[in-house]
Amino acid sequence: MIETKQKERLRRLSECIKRSGRIHLKEAARILEVSEMTIRRDLNADTEGPIPMSLLGGYIVSVTQPAALTPHEPHADIFTPDQTEDLYIPNLAASMVSEDDVIFFDNGIEMATLIALIPEEISFTGICYSHNVFLALSQKKNATALLCGGEYRPKSDSFYSPTLPSLLDSINPKKAFMSATGVHSAYGVTCYNLDDLPMKKKGMEKSIRKILLAPYNLFDEVATANMGELSQFDVIVTNRQLSDEYETYCRNGFVKVIY
Repeated sequence: MIETKQKERLRRLSECIKRSGRIHLKEAARILEVSEMTIRRDLNADTEGPIPMSLLGGYIVSVTQPAALTPHEPHADIFTPDQTEDLYIPNLAASMVSEDDVIFFDNGIEMATLIALIPEEISFTGICYSHNVFLALSQKKNATALLCGGEYRPKSDSFYSPTLPSLLDSINPKKAFMSATGVHSAYGVTCYNLDDLPMKKKGMEKSIRKILLAPYNLFDEVATANMGELSQFDVIVTNRQLSDEYETYCRNGFVKVIY
């Protein structure tokens, strides 16, 4: 009976990932009505064949197994091209974290993965307003996690206090990792969630080095809420070489591009 329930959970997880590409561990636990630890055990369990899923940065993702291996041979997870590309920007950003850094982490789907990829031996302080980002920071043994309090809004799983004092009022983070949904040379860097805007702007205003995590496909896209001009950022971390227009824009605005 236990084995049957486990297989059923894994099947349902697989169906969720087929629809959305990946699912956060917390959300998976809510959908399956079990604890996060139960799901971790399921993913690490000895089964008749390899489990085509893996936990990475708080997210359960699909993996492709080597065709040459039989179920009884040792195997290693091989990520599909799309999943490897998803890891590219967080991995580059994680390599920018240094010992004793104080960092502002924006609300974005790549932030938990970025934090998971920071080497365990590095001690740093992370400031955030996203519950999901806070949970990721709390898993790092050498990280000090600071959560900006306020009203909790389930839609974005974050805390907001636009009219109250903030931790950021008295702290100047060395770096800010910022997330966006649109980057445009004329309309600036934009996002869809208006609730996030005050915290995004506060994080950028207070941080010494502003780092934008922006996949190539976000360029020339425009969303509702304007975070600021592209030239306000010190670094753009992306996954491909930018067009000549944006390369020139960044060069003229002294914005470093890393890909």
